[in-house]
Amino acid sequence: MTLVFKLVIDDGGKEVFSQPLSYDSISTIASSYEDAKESNDFFALAAQHPATTVRECVACKDKISEEVLSMLISDKSVPVLRNLVRTESFKENASAADIERLIHLDVEIAQNIAGDLDSYQRADSNKLCSIILKMEDPSILASLAGNY
Repeated sequence: MTLVFKLVIDDGGKEVFSQPLSYDSISTIASSYEDAKESNDFFALAAQHPATTVRECVACKDKISEEVLSMLISDKSVPVLRNLVRTESFKENASAADIERLIHLDVEIAQNIAGDLDSYQRADSNKLCSIILKMEDPSILASLAGNY
């Protein structure tokens, strides 16, 4: 299945214009699309887009469903994952195993998690703290030290 994102103009039930959208246009739409539960049908489709920039925009949304979260949490793009770990949806729904996996994946992701350790509701913050304390990068430890 190949998704095609289009701009369609309808006049009284008759399609009068249809044009495929560029990945850049879809990124702009995804970025400005309302961050609400009602938007998850669109976000679920946009999360499957081959362009990283589109998925990055979806990964910034706080109200994505667990379905969209599960699509993005396994994304191969580090920028997508960097955006995702900052969201309310990730903090509320990500499993401890996913959080631990992502800590080891990228320094910036580890810094973000260390800086907001208590927000990850399905993980043991003491265990996450132990993992972070074993990491060698001092910037990650500095993020942990700066955590309120």
